[in-house]
Amino acid sequence: MKSINSRAKTPRVTVQQSARITALLQRLATTAALLGACAAIQACGGAALHSAPPSHDEPVPASEQRAELKLELELEQRAGCEEDFDLALYQDPGVELIEWKEPFGVCKARQVTIRYLPKRTSRDALLGRIKELAQEVKQR
Repeated sequence: MKSINSRAKTPRVTVQQSARITALLQRLATTAALLGACAAIQACGGAALHSAPPSHDEPVPASEQRAELKLELELEQRAGCEEDFDLALYQDPGVELIEWKEPFGVCKARQVTIRYLPKRTSRDALLGRIKELAQEVKQR
């Protein structure tokens, strides 16, 4: 009798182990497939980024003409008013530099010099965008 019972238990353990191994292999295969797909997507995306860099990343020749706007701005009173203005205005590829005068951290009567590239953006278009971002704009 002992040999019959021990034989009956052995296949049951082997079947459980086999099921666990199969489940583990399926998980590994799924993970490997996902990692392979991610690598393929990254490789394709990386090639596209290298072939067409954004215009903001291209160096501007020293010979390209530059112009400046010297303004006094009234910005909306809130924390980070300068940074918000900078981020919005730097979206224009013609804006090269925004230089704030002291006092820093205030939003009223702010003196600013904006250097831009006239071949990439016009003075009128730049002033129009600044007027959208500031509450009041005065030329100095």
